[in-house]
Amino acid sequence: MKGRTALANRFAQCSQGLHVPVLIVLTLATIAWSQQPQPGVRRRTSAAPRLKTIQLPEPSTGGSIAIEQALLDQQRVSVPSDQRLDVTVLGQLAWAAQGVRVPRAASATAASQQPPAMRVYFVLPDGVYLYSPADHSLQQVSADDERRNMAMALVPRLGAPIGGAQIVLAGSARDYAAAIGVQQARTAMLLQAGQAAASIQLQAVGLGLTFVSLDSANLNSVRRIMRLAKNLDPLYVIFVGQPGGQASTPATAAQATPIQPGSRRVLLVVPQQAFQDQELFETKRALELAGVPVQVASTRLTSITGMLGGTANADLLLNQAKLADYHGVVFIGGAGVTEYFNNPTALNLARQAAEQRKVVAAIGTAPSLLATAGILKGVQATGYLPEQTRIVAGGATYTGNPVEKDGLIITATSAPAVPLFVQAIVEGLGEVR
Repeated sequence: MKGRTALANRFAQCSQGLHVPVLIVLTLATIAWSQQPQPGVRRRTSAAPRLKTIQLPEPSTGGSIAIEQALLDQQRVSVPSDQRLDVTVLGQLAWAAQGVRVPRAASATAASQQPPAMRVYFVLPDGVYLYSPADHSLQQVSADDERRNMAMALVPRLGAPIGGAQIVLAGSARDYAAAIGVQQARTAMLLQAGQAAASIQLQAVGLGLTFVSLDSANLNSVRRIMRLAKNLDPLYVIFVGQPGGQASTPATAAQATPIQPGSRRVLLVVPQQAFQDQELFETKRALELAGVPVQVASTRLTSITGMLGGTANADLLLNQAKLADYHGVVFIGGAGVTEYFNNPTALNLARQAAEQRKVVAAIGTAPSLLATAGILKGVQATGYLPEQTRIVAGGATYTGNPVEKDGLIITATSAPAVPLFVQAIVEGLGEVR
């Protein structure tokens, strides 16, 4: 006890001569020592979010819909809702995308050492997942719901659908080059993406789902949202969901002013030859399903022929069409649309429809006709990529998005964008006085 007292007195005598900086150093050292991990004492730390693995059920290979019926049903797709899809449906879509082509490996570890050249990502309400065909599972790579960000990046307008699931096909040309050589790498990668997209669409129809395909994806935006590696290119995006419109998105003008059958008529202007088959048939069918009466006009009444061999009959000659009978004019694209670039009747029809505040829409190569007519000045527009120069020369801002709606002028890139194209047309018809 005496020893402790003497030591304390000695320290007190010495401390009286210490300067304040030394005392500060001693204090900081004491604090630092107290913060060191002590044996048997656990400190609380913020845990990183734990990523999940979804084991998908074994795929069914006994669908009840014939392939021919599925092919027909593909032409009757509508905009998907954002209702959550169950794990069985996700499993079928994943299997169709890649699982059917990639044999199961002896072990997931062995498969992970040889990553497939094509990656299939699922953007779901509870995060982003990468499909692993080796063990038929979804591996979570992010816990954020990026569906709305993806929708606004790819279809940047109010009421853009988000779908119950968004499937992103991404590939690395480097992977393909290592297997088949540099010259064929890009082509092989795009072909495989096209095959996977077709399989997903057929499977979706077989499950009673609907879809919107986006083949003109904004690569930088998709890569940023998905946090993809720089060597991975997003190639194709498909929004899949239950049919029936948008379950929880803001009401669009079309929803606020429903289109009653017979109340809004539309004129489809089609080249007499080499029109784009899907753009005509799918747009016409989707408008009719929405309750919008449609008439087809061309420069001849006899059978008109599409680029893919499809045939149709015009209801009336273009020069007989009376604009007062319609609330909108839709120009269908295709190689043959160039016949209208110097056709005064077609150009005046587009100009007068715009002046009278009617819907003026064009898809594929047809937005160039609107540019030639001079009604795209100062307008946000899109169209088939090779038409970008003509569209810009007409005074428009070319966006490359699948669909653009600028007031009552609506443009679209190609056939995969038809559901969005028709949705925008119906929305525009609700705004026509």
